[in-house]
Amino acid sequence: MKGVFGGNFDPIHIGHLILASNALNLLSLEKVLFVPAWKAPLKNDITSASFKDRYNMLKLATSSTKFFEVLDLESKRKEISYTYDTLKELLKEEKNLCLLIGEDQATDFTKWYEWKKILQMVDVFVLKRNCKSQKYPKELKTLNSRIIEISSTEIREKIKNEKPVDFLLPKVVLDYIKEHNLYKT
Repeated sequence: MKGVFGGNFDPIHIGHLILASNALNLLSLEKVLFVPAWKAPLKNDITSASFKDRYNMLKLATSSTKFFEVLDLESKRKEISYTYDTLKELLKEEKNLCLLIGEDQATDFTKWYEWKKILQMVDVFVLKRNCKSQKYPKELKTLNSRIIEISSTEIREKIKNEKPVDFLLPKVVLDYIKEHNLYKT
């Protein structure tokens, strides 16, 4: 089985990679498929790096493991990235998939486009992000993953304010951010 891990990844950080690695081991996944969103439907108010930059950072961050793969299929649609559409497309080629989501996404799951159909298509596993108890639909399966309290929002804010982020994201990603002058405004 392969796990589909979608999101903005703006930027990809150590927490994302640790959670993906946990899911890989806990679910005995063949691979984790990272799917960066072209435009996340529930995050309209966030200014993000371009899709190209986020995709490139993901490629850099995951290049050292054969168990991670980055897909650019949402860039081909160039519209709001609905998980339902992405899964429908992936299931044409891959029959054995599950969906990996963070707790922050799980609390809003019933707001997702075609969320009930998603539950019919794949098992949805929730990756814990903090120690607080969160409420989300009972159909979602909680994965006993590590608690990693790192957020992309925190990282963007620290970069903007010229604070250190060295141990929050892979060095290759930090180098890319500096080289492309991302998150300064």
